[in-house]
Amino acid sequence: MELSTLYLERIQDATAQGIEQGIEQGIEREAVSLVMRLLNRRLGSIAPEMEAQIRALSVDRLEDLGEALLDFQSEADLIDWLERTNG
Repeated sequence: MELSTLYLERIQDATAQGIEQGIEQGIEREAVSLVMRLLNRRLGSIAPEMEAQIRALSVDRLEDLGEALLDFQSEADLIDWLERTNG
């Protein structure tokens, strides 16, 4: 019994979409992980509510935070950055 061409195309499309979503989620997880490690090293432990805000950022915003945190001197700098970004 042969599968129709349309059915095979749908399977291929669904597989490609699943792979793409998996890659995007992996990139996002790694970006969050890296930024959190850098922030913890730079500022010490991060408050859970701030961590939740950081985890909600897009990959582009996480990259921006990764650069900005190099200039942070205290948790106040992180708070200011998050307020400017989310405001």
